Amino acid sequence: MNGALVVRFSSLGDIVLTGAVTGALAPVTYVTLSRFETVASRLPGVERVVSLQPGESIGDLAARLERQDLQIDLHASPRSRALSRKVGGQWRRVARYDLRRRLRVAFKGAPAPPVVSRYAAAAGVPSAKAPWIELGARGQGTVLVPGAAHATKRWPASRWVELGRSLGGAIHVLGGPDEIDLCTAIAAGIGGEAVAVAEAGFAGALASLAQANRAVGSDSGLMHLAAACGLQCFTVFGPTTSADGFWEGRCTPIELDLFCRPCSRFGGSWCPIGDHHCMSALSLETALGALQP
Repeated sequence: MNGALVVRFSSLGDIVLTGAVTGALAPVTYVTLSRFETVASRLPGVERVVSLQPGESIGDLAARLERQDLQIDLHASPRSRALSRKVGGQWRRVARYDLRRRLRVAFKGAPAPPVVSRYAAAAGVPSAKAPWIELGARGQGTVLVPGAAHATKRWPASRWVELGRSLGGAIHVLGGPDEIDLCTAIAAGIGGEAVAVAEAGFAGALASLAQANRAVGSDSGLMHLAAACGLQCFTVFGPTTSADGFWEGRCTPIELDLFCRPCSRFGGSWCPIGDHHCMSALSLETALGALQP
């Protein structure tokens, strides 16, 4: 076998989770979007990253790839399926469980199998436990990740300020480029040694994670990255839950047991019943209780 071709275009958290199987597939050529190239290159077993550039066609991307003995589509999206047809050969493809995940939201039934288990089944290898990304020597600070792609997954900024003040010590408030105002305001509210790190790439995020031994944050891609780097993770869940297949015991959940959860597969821009109780009623005391050793 001359290696494995692994495809996962997005998003950050899903790409990070593929690190559970890439080590066993080495050497890996990894295909993703250009903005995730830095993270993909740090996954175990990855020797080459081929990224889809903005404006590039799937045909042009396929022309830059060599067919491998083992080809695995860990996205199973229309774009990844189109790429597999262009590249040709035999492909293994991850099971998405879309219907089951929709029924979970509608009727609060059983969750789909964990994502890393689905990746392992598609790849035909056992899943490895984190950490998947090595950071070397680690500091003793705390990383806070207050942002999330969807509004309903965000704990109020004032609670993050209260939490940061209660924890003290070196704190990095971490976010993406569109969260610079949020991270800066929270870091300023905490004061002391708190600093804001919000960037388009991931070099600064990885540097911040290397200076901490724990992370507290929203259910987001950056928290998956923190878990993959071996930090002790405490994740705030609202419209999603810790049982929905993405975490598989890799974090301590901070959440309320409410009849309406989960109300979404990914989160949304508004609360379906109007009170956003899953976040508004989640107290500082609840969070601090979860953080106790």
